[in-house]
Formats: sequence, C-alpha cells, structure tokens
Amino acid sequence: MIPYKNILIPIDSVHQAQVAAEKALELSDPSETCIHLVSVIQFQSFWQRIIYTKAYIQKQQYFTKKCTIAERKIDAVKAKIIDRSPHTIVKTNIIIETAMSDQLIKYAIQHDIDLVVNTHKSTRSGLNWFKKDWSEELARKASVAVLTVTKGCLNHPIKSILLPVKSFVPERKIQVALAYAKKFNAHIHLVTLLDNNDSTAKIKVDAFYLTYKILSEYGHPPQYKILQGADSDAALLRYADQIKADMILLNPNKKKRIPGIMRQKMTDMLNPISALHILTLKPYLKRTI
Repeated sequence: MIPYKNILIPIDSVHQAQVAAEKALELSDPSETCIHLVSVIQFQSFWQRIIYTKAYIQKQQYFTKKCTIAERKIDAVKAKIIDRSPHTIVKTNIIIETAMSDQLIKYAIQHDIDLVVNTHKSTRSGLNWFKKDWSEELARKASVAVLTVTKGCLNHPIKSILLPVKSFVPERKIQVALAYAKKFNAHIHLVTLLDNNDSTAKIKVDAFYLTYKILSEYGHPPQYKILQGADSDAALLRYADQIKADMILLNPNKKKRIPGIMRQKMTDMLNPISALHILTLKPYLKRTI
C-alpha cells in the first residue's frame, strides 16, 4: 500500500521514464522505497524471428546493440533519480522477452513489486496493436498496481479519487481509495453506470450502495452518482473530467483471445497532458472486508 516499498519503472524512452521516475519519487519515502528500472528487449516480431533466430552471430549482434542502448537509457534515468533523491535505492535490469515468455512478470513477483509506474503513450496503431501490453499483463497476472501518468500529473496533488463500481464490491479499490484519501486528504467519488437493457442492474446497485456504506463506516463518506447509459471507459473518462478527478481506479480488462485491434483502453484515450492518474488494480479473489 502507501508508501510503496518496491516500484517498477519499465524503460522505453528516456523522457517517459523520467516522468514516471519523478512521479514515483512523489509517492515514495526515500528511506523505505526501492525503485527498479527495467528495460525490456522484445524478441517476438515476425521479422525478428525470420532474420535472427537461425543466424546465431546476427542474433548476438542484435542483442548486443539493443543492450547497449538499453544501458544508456537506464543510466540516464538512474542519474536523474539519484540527483533528485540521493537516498533512494535504485536497482537496474535488462530483460529479454519473447512471444511466449513472461520474464517481466516473474521479475515483478520475485522482487515483490507493489507498484508499476507507466507513462501514457500515443494511441496504438498498425502493428503496435499486436504488441504485448506489459502494464495490462502485470496488473492481470502479477496482481501489481499499475499507475499510468502523463507529464501533467507531476507536482499535481491527488485531491479527488473516482471509484467506479460494477457488479461486485471492489474491495481492493476501496482499500486503495481509503489509503490515498488518508494520505492526501482526498475526497472519494463513487460512480456506476446503468443501462436500461442491463440484466445486472440490481446487482450493480446493491454493490454500489454496499461500497458507499463501507467507505462511510471508515470515515470517508463519498460523493456518489448513478449515470444512465452503457458502461464504457469513454463515459467514465468524461465523468472524471466533469468532476475534475485527479485519480481513477480501474480493474484490468479481461484477457481477449484475439488482440483488441479496434479496442481502445482508457489509457489510450488519455490526453497527453492530462493530470488524471489512472491506477489499475486486479480485484481480490476472496472477500477481505
């Protein structure tokens, strides 16, 4: 929970990783937090397999070049962190992933990662739709909290938290919302979306009011709203903008058999300079409240 003990920052571009690192430092206690900088070299595309898999020397040259670039990126981000927070422990690693491996997920589990800080990226297009979404995978498979931020989130206090409720009581989101509300003196907003054709409407309403009751019993009675219409990320994003929410708590999307070629996630819809923090959490499998 808060403060986080082990924070993972996947490094793609130096600029994006530095934004994530700055946000991680805002949320961490230097004396208690270790930041893990990890660069993932993906070896899974069709052309990589065709060109490099059978040619050992070419394959080694490919990885040597990629590792050199990754090391430079890691060093640049690490220097930024040490300059800002000399007492923060920083660990680094380079992971090679194939289409069938889950090395980053294994790393997160092995090192007890409790938060991944990721940055908003431009909307996926073309072949990028088929790339594995590591943030989504970490949230779903390793049960790690994944925070997606933009540059607009830096030095932006979390004063309002939007907690959407669907067909069950979101116990993990409740606990996180209470922790953030206590730490940052933030207000919690409760919302659910009901469609006239939704057969689970009564279940949603029951979960909604039970969630309200739990938050109130813990001393944080939320503001609440029941919206009419289809339950969608776009609708939640519009409502978050309407109430000027600083953070929204989501569950990871369910795993699809076929990649969501035309399916946008909320993180895809996010304005590149938005101050909205998107925290993705896998629900608990058993009741805890």
